[in-house]
Amino acid sequence: MEQHGTQSLKMVGVRDLRDINQTVFLHLIRERQPISRADIVKATGLSPGTVSAIVNRLIKEKLVYEGIEGPSSGGRPPKYLYVNAESAYVLAVDIGVKETVYAASDFNGRILTQKSVITEGEPTKFLQNLADDINVLVRGQFPRAKIEAVGVSVPGLINRSDGSLIVSPNLKWQSVPVQAVLEDKLSLPVYVENDANAAAFAELWYGPLDEVSTRTLLCVLVVEGLGTGLIINGELHVGTRIGLGGFGHMTINPAGSVCSCGRRGCWETFASNNATIERYRSMTRTRSRGKTVTEIVALAIEGEPAALETIQTTARFLGEGIANLAHGLSPEVVVIGGEIASAWQIISPIIKEQVKSNYIVPPISFIIRPSSVQRPSLFGAIPIALQHCFRTDTEARPNEGKRSRVSANSGQRALARLA
Repeated sequence: MEQHGTQSLKMVGVRDLRDINQTVFLHLIRERQPISRADIVKATGLSPGTVSAIVNRLIKEKLVYEGIEGPSSGGRPPKYLYVNAESAYVLAVDIGVKETVYAASDFNGRILTQKSVITEGEPTKFLQNLADDINVLVRGQFPRAKIEAVGVSVPGLINRSDGSLIVSPNLKWQSVPVQAVLEDKLSLPVYVENDANAAAFAELWYGPLDEVSTRTLLCVLVVEGLGTGLIINGELHVGTRIGLGGFGHMTINPAGSVCSCGRRGCWETFASNNATIERYRSMTRTRSRGKTVTEIVALAIEGEPAALETIQTTARFLGEGIANLAHGLSPEVVVIGGEIASAWQIISPIIKEQVKSNYIVPPISFIIRPSSVQRPSLFGAIPIALQHCFRTDTEARPNEGKRSRVSANSGQRALARLA
């Protein structure tokens, strides 16, 4: 399942294509700098004219700069390109069920500092306190930095018209105006996204360069719950205005236990972190060890029988769900993120064996791999915020006073994927 072909970019609309290509260009330049325009043409399959147009715009916006000339192959010597890491800074916030992490990043997408707080208390008050903490960090460590925007990932259904969280059963939050609260306290544009979608988007910014032509990618984010982010036909699939709950709530066994969504036997109840921890505790009849998946994985790698069986069982359930989705979606890449991915040497062969099917045969093939970053929903919030830097004044949100912000929908339309 490791075969992966090369394809050209999918045209998804003039403005969206511009944003997609800029994001990919910046990823290429960041990873391969110094790099020439000709190198970008080879890597993306775009025409030289299109590459030059986008590169010139990036240079004009001071997101990229030209350095020394490279060796000539007979014509004009190429000029090498570099990302201007200090052209802008963004903040990323990953709201988790137990822990919330926030970070500051430069335009290279490199995290400069990060901190964590316990997720607790009344939601609005928690967000206000979180914003106060972020303001202290910015004033103390980045007093002169140009902070452009804030990307926020959160588990649950998002209202895309106002950036509010409609419901998050695992967080036990409902009707929380996340965007409004944070914008009021931070005085910055805030973009809110579902955590699994953010994890999928992280692969666009941090994923392997040999996958830049991927059209269909499935990201399985295993945290307290289980979410899925789906890039299909080159676009991040977000469902309706209120988003989607993901495939974590498809039924694996109707006779299974009750899920946080209220139904029985959802994939989440078998393969999430909560399911793994409960499985281990049930096997060992103890609550003193294995309180986190990371601890259980460490025990499994050491060969502790109950931990090893627990992780292997979770892997089988992950494979079962991925097999169901693979038959219908035929993804080119399946990415698994979360603490469970640290047990890749254990879970990888089990998942791949579980996915085998008489219908998944050559030339149908796909890569199954761990996430490119350790906390994908946090890292995904960074490029979500960086999309703000691609906007012109005419694309700013209406009625925003003196602050320059992009429209709520345009930020989501920009979350598309190379084809």
